[in-house]
Amino acid sequence: MRVQDASRWAMNELVELESPRLEADILLCHLMKWERHSLYLHYSTEMSSTDMENFRKMINRRKNREPLQHITGVTEFLGREFIAGPDALVPRPETETLAELFISRLPEKPRLLLDAGTGSGILAASLALEYPSALVIGSDISRAALIIAAQNMIRHGIKNVQLVEADLLKPFRTGAARFDGVIANLPYIPSLEIDTLEPEVRFGDPRIALDGGSNGLDLVRILLEEVPSLLKKNGVLALELASDQVPTVAERLSKDKNWCCVEYGNDLTGRKRVVLAELAELGSNLYS
Repeated sequence: MRVQDASRWAMNELVELESPRLEADILLCHLMKWERHSLYLHYSTEMSSTDMENFRKMINRRKNREPLQHITGVTEFLGREFIAGPDALVPRPETETLAELFISRLPEKPRLLLDAGTGSGILAASLALEYPSALVIGSDISRAALIIAAQNMIRHGIKNVQLVEADLLKPFRTGAARFDGVIANLPYIPSLEIDTLEPEVRFGDPRIALDGGSNGLDLVRILLEEVPSLLKKNGVLALELASDQVPTVAERLSKDKNWCCVEYGNDLTGRKRVVLAELAELGSNLYS
């Protein structure tokens, strides 16, 4: 079968997806190790029986709603390619907004940063590459996710990330070091809503990376109670949340004397998605 015919067949198989042509092309190029922009140059190429068999298997997996990133084993984030797998949350485009807004609020040369709930380490890695002189700590309760994170550090030759198996902020409570910034994309889906999500999410992502408790804010609430004692004055906090949670969390921070400069940012669809705040210079748990 010619490549063009294989592509057309795949699109028909994936017709129920939002972008069948795009996904068919991504899988085809991944299999054949081609750049997407050059795919049309190969349209008249005959595919071998082995390649066609493997392509059919990939398309069937995607048709059964296995996440695209699990099939290819990689995902893109801020223009870089990272390892992805079922043991860690697949990053969404809105998390790029979280990273960009966090970076825009940090000092020019931060020394110590924390990615709480790092998962596959994509945020920690991106921060480490942005600030090569900083130490970035990525913490997660899931050892399986941290294995993927470690692979991503190796993939990008990153030496300034320390990965820690931890339940939120527990290992840092008694430490002397104070962070210039803390970023967190914690689980924020209400427990009862998980079964209503797309199959790629509810079956593809680990439940521990999704489930935020009864209203989605269980872990966020714990983090907000503990993080003031871990930040330097004017240290930056950035959280990714569901759009309906953003005003609630922003209001709580605005009413807390520990925080100032509270604002929220929208994702690419215009939905409220990120809350940012700075630790105030006058507060009950401040460290220089």
